[in-house]
Amino acid sequence: MDRTRLSRYLQGLAFLCRLGLAVVFLVAAWPKIQDPVAFAKAISNYRIALPIVGMNYINAMAFFLPALEMVLALVLVASVWRRGAGLLTAILMVMFIAAISSAMARDLNIDCGCFGSTKLGAAIAHKVRLRRLLEDVAYLIMASMVFWEAVASRKRTREGVT
Repeated sequence: MDRTRLSRYLQGLAFLCRLGLAVVFLVAAWPKIQDPVAFAKAISNYRIALPIVGMNYINAMAFFLPALEMVLALVLVASVWRRGAGLLTAILMVMFIAAISSAMARDLNIDCGCFGSTKLGAAIAHKVRLRRLLEDVAYLIMASMVFWEAVASRKRTREGVT
């Protein structure tokens, strides 16, 4: 496969990753925006206390995280700030993977809280188990693809290669 074909293939793959991540974030953010109290409860179920603030971050996170997910979804669809969107999405996925891993290590029997507390969220969500962890690893790979393709695209633009 020559460089041009490979480049186009990777661009198409990154496009599909962007759209897939955007759909996931839109579906995840909307129910949490509608019911931040239930989402705050889902966050508290993880029982993760942060240094200095303890558990006092939960309400702020319940309002901030769904808004960030919604903005990321829109940015991913609009194809603007692709490097930043890919990087921030990857960072969020690492944070989610760490939270799920922590819950699994402590054998907590909780729902992930990923898609809120609506009927749709309950149908999509999973208990914090290996399947949920592997899904987030897949999303991390997709976010990495978005980021690295954006980096490569910028490099191609600088070099005058399409």
